[in-house]
Amino acid sequence: MAAGLTALYSATYQWAPGVFRRQLVWLGLGVVLAVALASVKPHVWQRFSKLLYAFNLLMLLSVLLFGAERKGAQRWIELPSGFQLQPSEFAKVLLILTLAAWLARSGEAVRTPKGFLLSALHVGVPALLVFKQPDLGTSIVFGAIWFAMVYLAGARARWLWLTVLGGALGFGGLWHFNILKDYQKARLVSFLNPEADPQQSGYHILQARIAVGSGQLTGKGYLHGDQKKLRYIPEQHTDFIFVVVAEELGFVGASGLIALYSAFLYTIWRLMTRTRSEYHRLVAGGMLTLFTFHLLTNVGMTIGLFPVVGIPLPFLSYGGTILWTALAAVGLLQAISLHETPMRI
Repeated sequence: MAAGLTALYSATYQWAPGVFRRQLVWLGLGVVLAVALASVKPHVWQRFSKLLYAFNLLMLLSVLLFGAERKGAQRWIELPSGFQLQPSEFAKVLLILTLAAWLARSGEAVRTPKGFLLSALHVGVPALLVFKQPDLGTSIVFGAIWFAMVYLAGARARWLWLTVLGGALGFGGLWHFNILKDYQKARLVSFLNPEADPQQSGYHILQARIAVGSGQLTGKGYLHGDQKKLRYIPEQHTDFIFVVVAEELGFVGASGLIALYSAFLYTIWRLMTRTRSEYHRLVAGGMLTLFTFHLLTNVGMTIGLFPVVGIPLPFLSYGGTILWTALAAVGLLQAISLHETPMRI
């Protein structure tokens, strides 16, 4: 969180100092949320998983019915005083809690065709609601979470490979029948050849590549990024905040940030492998997948390894919803650690 605040201040202090102050407020509230969740025994969420699943669907439906539209997407719920919430971010954590409960309750059923398909349906309904917003990136996150969790639950490998094949064929169908939006197609095409449209669909990739490359080994110095100052980097305080770190702190600083994040992920992995409860193990595995997918996709798209799909970097990207979601996940993981292993003084 300290690294995130440091990067966010550099990205916004010249043109929008209020952004940093709002992030501080959201951080304070998010820490309270994390502490509150850490104090609740995890089996409570397992007991009420059906209600959580219904609430998740209701929340996503409310976005389609009453959500505010920005930049061609309907993903936000308007709140008083100009605040907005993006329910699809909270939906990721709720999905992990409810899918873990279903898998733990079903036992070996996931190894049967019926159980495997039911687990996919469990994720497919909220994923479809998110895809309708449209939000392709979050829909892919849902799929990654489901894949990892059913693998941990013991699903057969051949069905997982068939799912990968079916997903590839399904994506081809979405493209061929024009179900994907034009801007989504343009992002995928620009990933392969950003120079073909340098002022539009390829602009993000090209400017990010220039900024990251100009950082070289040790960077231009904190607060001294030229691409950042001139605001050539689109969304430099949200999806592309890693570019600010790479330009100003160079390869050393960017690698240090990734190492810090890796240590965080390793801590989750240790919790997942040491817990005695199947439900706890699946929740930890889902959270590990969530954070890992966000890290790899966000960093990958900023350096041109993945298409631009609008995946923020938890703890660094600006936004109350993504910050609260990340801190809620931390609180839930802390609850597993506290309530399963007695605290030593």
